[in-house]
Amino acid sequence: MKYLSGMRLVAFASLALLAACTPAQVRYRTVLPAEPTGRLDAVLYLVGDAGDANPARDDVLAALSRDLDAVAGDGSPQILVAFLGDNIYDQGLPAEPSGQDLDKLAGQVQALGDHTDVRGVFLPGNHDWANGASFSDGRAAIERQIEWVDRASAGQDVAFLPDDGCPGPVSLDLGENVRLVFIDTEWLLRKPELRCGSANEFYGRLTGQLREAGDRRVVVLAHHPLVSGGPHGGNVAPLEKGPFVYYLSRKSGAAIQDLSSRRYSAVVRQIRDAIAASGVRPLALAAGHEHTLQVVGMSGPDAPWYQLVSGAGSKSERSKWIPGMRFATDGYGFMRVDFHADGVALTVFARGVDESPVQPVFGCLLSADDGGCPEAPRAGGGS
Repeated sequence: MKYLSGMRLVAFASLALLAACTPAQVRYRTVLPAEPTGRLDAVLYLVGDAGDANPARDDVLAALSRDLDAVAGDGSPQILVAFLGDNIYDQGLPAEPSGQDLDKLAGQVQALGDHTDVRGVFLPGNHDWANGASFSDGRAAIERQIEWVDRASAGQDVAFLPDDGCPGPVSLDLGENVRLVFIDTEWLLRKPELRCGSANEFYGRLTGQLREAGDRRVVVLAHHPLVSGGPHGGNVAPLEKGPFVYYLSRKSGAAIQDLSSRRYSAVVRQIRDAIAASGVRPLALAAGHEHTLQVVGMSGPDAPWYQLVSGAGSKSERSKWIPGMRFATDGYGFMRVDFHADGVALTVFARGVDESPVQPVFGCLLSADDGGCPEAPRAGGGS
């Protein structure tokens, strides 16, 4: 009996250790509300961190391609697919890329199909910037990717924005009522160089472009989110990805790619200051970086109405609940934003934990008010 009691104690301790070493995942039920009935003016797809070639990414890109086939065609609205950075893992596009390296990028372009009314835009992420390499090596990797995208765009409307290795912002109108503002947040996290001007000059330009949007619905697109329930937002566990010292470095803000780092926090604060100074709250800031799908409502005159995190194009990690959370999943997938004349509808597409097909798992109306997009019902497990 003592032996059995000891075994139970060991089993309990093992389970407790396993729980402590597993980050939280909030679980939600599927919710798909009715879409607006007004004219569909524009469609924006958000696909982040799709730069790793694997079967999960194949499923995501195939689902994206099928959905594009269903939406595009004669008389279709303006359609844009935004690849939100980390378009090629792990060190960006090397000087002498292998066929496998090029396939990581080509697979994303091929998912757009041969639709003449579909535009694709690649944004830079930290891995595209050679993942922590020197500024000059990172810029060289970005310039190689820009050149590759330019060549790959023959016969297709595909671009890399910002297209000069600088932070932008670059504004692009999608239809008559939507303005997209593309920024390079990895440039902001690094030590700025004089060729692109100062960081303060960038934030001034961002304020001006937001202000000039007028009555258009504005979406800012970047690689790094302003808030997150994922690992970069602190949802890490001891021994999850290495020794305990790694866990301590992530929790202390020593990792520049984490929201808790001093430099990342400063970028978030300055973006929010630019929004407040413009007097224009973007409908959303869309980002990748976290390998999750999260919909988060934000508040205050210095924040977008929503933070959309769509970084599960080829990798998957967990998300805990944070204030404002409307939905989150660790399934691979992407998001679609439909701009109707009388409203904006968001749909989250994801593959289930049981490797079910990529399909709609959440939807809501993104209204510019505090009552828009209610939180989905919890399914239990995680927090």
